[in-house]
Amino acid sequence: MSVRGKAAIVGIGELPTKRDYPGRSSYSLCAEAAKLAIEDAGLRKEDIDGVITSGEQGHPVEFAEYIGLKPSFCQGSTLHGASGAGAVAMAAAAIAAGYANNVLCVFGGSRDPAAGGTQPGAQRITPPSSPRTEFENPYGPVIAANGGYALLKQRHMYEFGTTDEQFAKIAADQRFNAQSNPNAVFYGQPATKEDVLASRMVSDPLHLLECVMPCGGALACIVTSEERAKSMRQPPAYILGVGVGATDHDIIWQSPRMTVTPVVISARKAYEMARYGPNDIEFAEFYD
Repeated sequence: MSVRGKAAIVGIGELPTKRDYPGRSSYSLCAEAAKLAIEDAGLRKEDIDGVITSGEQGHPVEFAEYIGLKPSFCQGSTLHGASGAGAVAMAAAAIAAGYANNVLCVFGGSRDPAAGGTQPGAQRITPPSSPRTEFENPYGPVIAANGGYALLKQRHMYEFGTTDEQFAKIAADQRFNAQSNPNAVFYGQPATKEDVLASRMVSDPLHLLECVMPCGGALACIVTSEERAKSMRQPPAYILGVGVGATDHDIIWQSPRMTVTPVVISARKAYEMARYGPNDIEFAEFYD
């Protein structure tokens, strides 16, 4: 089934990304972002009949109850870094199938455990016997994703001759882009390629300024049908193409080839559905 042009994003809500939100729970941050998105779309809370949120940071049914919704469609999107894009694709499919009219997609988290905060993956349930429980948890790699990304970087340098300087430019470019966005966690904190290379080594060959910093925040959007979008307050952003690339591993070092990601599959599917190609794209955003 193609969802090309059958749904559109008509409202957004975003909280500034911060190192922490003391005293705030993950649900409270997501509720605030949801309120902003609903208001941006010119809707009432009662108009929302679909909810998609992250299963990694909470339960979608619990969140719907938390903000006083009784949705006819309620799902969790647990695709790690692809959860947000996956939620929009799921919302478009649900609308096209007639399961819901106005779907709220909301993700976020707080780092304050005393206030009910969670981190991505904190509530992940793993089988009693798996590579994660048998090898990752007792033996490493290092905390968070840094060990896995260090393996990726090392392998990419080996296969393609990529240099430390080239990787450092990616981090510096991201900091440069952040200076235009007041909601970015590193707004007002530029970093040069030299700064990245001079920062301490965390997991060889990964430098500190190449690592993802734990932070808090929330973002939400409202997805509705093509017809309803025409009468909304904001100009609609129609969803033209989506694609999902099934992965064959959950842990980085279990990948048959670390330097190839499912994006090679998902991007092609999205292009085909949208009837556009790489040369037509004027803006691209990549996770990590």
